[in-house]
Amino acid sequence: MSCPTFPKRSLWLALVGFGLWACLFTLGREARADVDGRLGLELRGVAAGDDFPALVLRPSENVKRLRVKLTRGDGQALALGADGLAAGSEKVLSIQQPHGRFAWQARFEVRWGDDSDSSFDFSFETTRVGKLKLLIAPENVDLDARTMTFRMSNPADRAELAIVGQEGQTLKLLTQSYGGAAEGTSLALAWDPLGADVLYLDLKVYDIAGFWTGVRLTPFSIEIPHDDVTFDNGKWDIRPSEEPKLERTMTLVREALAKHGTLLQLKLFIAGYTDTVGSKASNQTLSENRARAIAGWFARKGLKAPILYQGFGEDALAVDTPDETPEPRNRRALYLLSSQLPGTSRQAPRADWKKL
Repeated sequence: MSCPTFPKRSLWLALVGFGLWACLFTLGREARADVDGRLGLELRGVAAGDDFPALVLRPSENVKRLRVKLTRGDGQALALGADGLAAGSEKVLSIQQPHGRFAWQARFEVRWGDDSDSSFDFSFETTRVGKLKLLIAPENVDLDARTMTFRMSNPADRAELAIVGQEGQTLKLLTQSYGGAAEGTSLALAWDPLGADVLYLDLKVYDIAGFWTGVRLTPFSIEIPHDDVTFDNGKWDIRPSEEPKLERTMTLVREALAKHGTLLQLKLFIAGYTDTVGSKASNQTLSENRARAIAGWFARKGLKAPILYQGFGEDALAVDTPDETPEPRNRRALYLLSSQLPGTSRQAPRADWKKL
């Protein structure tokens, strides 16, 4: 709604803060004529951190006494006042309020230096917020499910999410309104399938005062070097003599988790492969059982990251060979730390990973 236009002799109050301006209810004709330009009244309507909204007085005439009765929209009352204000001075009257946005009714009683009196009423709004913080943990972001949850340290107005593809193109722009949800409320965002690989996600959150903060979320993937475990023919039990190989791999996995800390939760993917000796079906079963055995070993040893496994049998040969060819380079495993399900490739032709 636009502000109405008043006669020249009128009182205007400007709400100044984070880009916020508003017009207030005007005074009655007699009150306007009486206080026009005399109080120099300004409202600082937005405050953050340890500050409070305030009424600022810069009177052009001496003021013997000023009393202000404030009534908040929820019924809370507040009394402000000042005595002995000299013309040209400045007086700040803080409006002590909790975090949030509030409507106020104000009643002013003024005794001027010449002992004349004035009174008037008007309405206004104030907003107070703390220092804005975005609270988000790795387990709150699931790129595979295309969802995230987070909390804000101030009442929440909205969130904006920009998803950027590998070529730098914007894949998705999403805005979600939260309507002033209380600080600490769990807030959610979800998006539809994108049909392209993601380079990064930019999340910006805004509080009810218009302040914002944000974070960039970058998908992460790294292959862990390792010594392949040797199994008995047709078996998937891990022999004690092979455990030192897995212990060295476990050390590398933990170092990678510590080094590449990210706001996206990293998962360990373990894939098993065979050569072409034996039937395709038996090799598929064998590779999956061996991948599951290795995954179980990591879990028993206390690895905290989620673990998923899959067997590819002879469907993803490192070295192309004819059927029934014993090739050690094809009897291998893959260890991958990633924030999302690996895309299908020659190395991983299927995406049906199983969670341990």
